[in-house]
Amino acid sequence: MRRLHRLAVLFASALALSGCTLVSTSSSPTLVGSNDVPLGLLDSTIPFTVDARVLWVTREVDMVNHAQKVVPVKRLMTSPPTLAEVLYYFVLGPTVNEQSQGITTQVPTAATMAVNSARIRNGVAHVDISYDLKKIPPVGRRIAVAQFLFTAEALGAAKGIEISINQTPFSLQLANGNSVTLITPPELAYLKQG
Repeated sequence: MRRLHRLAVLFASALALSGCTLVSTSSSPTLVGSNDVPLGLLDSTIPFTVDARVLWVTREVDMVNHAQKVVPVKRLMTSPPTLAEVLYYFVLGPTVNEQSQGITTQVPTAATMAVNSARIRNGVAHVDISYDLKKIPPVGRRIAVAQFLFTAEALGAAKGIEISINQTPFSLQLANGNSVTLITPPELAYLKQG
């Protein structure tokens, strides 16, 4: 008898809940009133703070176009972005929309590579990554480094970039055969879309 009672309560509860839904069944968007948004998520300040505000800015990260030239694309991020934050969006690669326009990347994606640290000091970007760039063929390697270089340059690394792989300095062999650890914008300028 007790089992039958439990089964009846369970059935009645399921029947009552079947009429409830958290997801709209409408095929078109439904306007939500500002009074119905919880936790102050529409407030001009960060929820649960008095005056902290989030400011959004657009910054450039460099990808590769169909002609294998480095081109800037825009990413929306919080202000003021550090080099590490910009590189977080950089290693995510091109968006689906950008891919449909032929935009790609030579840089391994976040699933394969992590940016361990990144900072700009005295006009030089110092970036430590977890992926051995020597696994990329030489031409692709120079394009990948150019992507890092020009992304960092847009944030103020006018003197160039030094890359290390798990704290081991990386040396890039340029097209002329010279190897350098401090890679400057003029050395890879030919890879940038004019």
